[in-house]
Amino acid sequence: MKNILVVDDNLTICLMLKSWLVKHGYSVETASNVADAIEKVKIEAFDLILSDIRMPDADGFDLLSWL
Repeated sequence: MKNILVVDDNLTICLMLKSWLVKHGYSVETASNVADAIEKVKIEAFDLILSDIRMPDADGFDLLSWL
């Protein structure tokens, strides 16, 4: 099963994407900010990361640079 991380500061977007992806057979984790996403990536491998660009603490490009 493919493992996906959804990173977005909007909880509604995270839950909507997670619900849709789980229905289609994916394992999905969510993070509400870049710091949480980095901690999850340190612990677990993901096949795909879907990230918002504009977030309060850091943006999606910061996450991409770290990855």
